[in-house]
Amino acid sequence: MINKRLLIIGVVIAIAFGAAIFYMAFAMGPKAPVLVIAAKEDIHAGMRVDQIPEESLAKIPLSGDSLLLNSYLTEASWLSIQSAGGVIVRNVYQYEAIPLSSIASEGNPRVSDIPELGLTDPNLVVVSLKNAGVPNAIRPGDRVDLVVAVVQRDERFELSSPQATLEVFEEVNPDFTPTPTPEFTPTPTITPTPTIAPDYPLAKVIVQYAGVAAVQRDERGSGDGIELGEITAIDVVIPRAAVEFVMMADAAGQLGLSLLSPMVEGETDQSPTLGAHFEDLLDLFKSDRYLLTE
Repeated sequence: MINKRLLIIGVVIAIAFGAAIFYMAFAMGPKAPVLVIAAKEDIHAGMRVDQIPEESLAKIPLSGDSLLLNSYLTEASWLSIQSAGGVIVRNVYQYEAIPLSSIASEGNPRVSDIPELGLTDPNLVVVSLKNAGVPNAIRPGDRVDLVVAVVQRDERFELSSPQATLEVFEEVNPDFTPTPTPEFTPTPTITPTPTIAPDYPLAKVIVQYAGVAAVQRDERGSGDGIELGEITAIDVVIPRAAVEFVMMADAAGQLGLSLLSPMVEGETDQSPTLGAHFEDLLDLFKSDRYLLTE
């Protein structure tokens, strides 16, 4: 009886041991290779995606670390990039697996990691804002308006008046025959554009419908891994022409980002804004009080 029990226990142990070996050998063994796209011939930087002939590409199986494999062009990512368009930003040589970092395209899945790969429009740039007020729920891909608020005039940014030029008079040589002075024709007086003396504080939207490329947060180690803290910086895609205004707004005022609804149509909803100053707030206060008390 005892021998029979020992036999049963031994069989159970053997089955469990065999199952463990099977799991280690197959379930945790090397994964199936991933098909990535390689170049049959050199592809030079500057070539547009739609100019790359299909016959110059080939699918090859690669095995290894999944993070490394995700950095290469696959059939799925190639279809996404083809539909979005783009350009090759660095040379890809013959027989080389094509890295996603070599293609600038809005369809490139690495855009969230490398924001400049999404800049297919030369009139757009990425700026990093570290002092802006940002909603805590903001995420890459969101759309925002950039608003600057200036509390008061800062004398550090005042332009100094030009200094008077000292004129030097020389004695006239009596033997010198002066050249006839040409007749002076007065320049027509140009009516200057009236300047607006702003009332402080004031606020103004300076960029509309800007895309959020990346959000950087404090990282704190904990027992459960890495815990993300407060936002330390945010990368925003803005028009190149607006860079100077955004940098000045960040230096001379308080820059804030307002998170927009995904239902906003960026191409049709953009329009100039009047801006607001303290007198506008007082006027609104008086208007609402008048309506409610009349």
